[in-house]
Amino acid sequence: MRLSPAIGLLVILAAPAGAQSPVAVPPGTLIAARQSGMDLSYAAVASLKAAVKAKEDVKSLQPTAEALAGWAQVVPTLFPPGTDKGNNTAALPAIWTDTAGFLKDAGAYQDATKKLAAAAKAGDRASFVAAFKDMGQACGACHKGYRKKDS
Repeated sequence: MRLSPAIGLLVILAAPAGAQSPVAVPPGTLIAARQSGMDLSYAAVASLKAAVKAKEDVKSLQPTAEALAGWAQVVPTLFPPGTDKGNNTAALPAIWTDTAGFLKDAGAYQDATKKLAAAAKAGDRASFVAAFKDMGQACGACHKGYRKKDS
């Protein structure tokens, strides 16, 4: 399952246009983009989990692992001020009141997804399984502190 085009769209939505000025994205659109990205991320993780359980060759999981690593780089940029309300956002106010903590947890997720992608590229099953577990823990830690429960 290759999610790179979808992740690329999210990068475009969140990235500045050239070197001159940022893209003006309405808050509701940005919230919807990050929600869709989270849904895609969940689907990617579920497919990786199924593949690990089925003992598939981890090298074949490289595109999905790399897409997650790309997504992880974008996640922190999708929570600018003004995107804390609307569109049934599950984001907790702590994202904006504890930005340093949020960025630390997001950084741990970024590191974990990079290790996951590297293990897939190397075809190292044991490292991939360990990195998958670490990624899940990093993802969960961020959700625990910065996402509403039951979301």
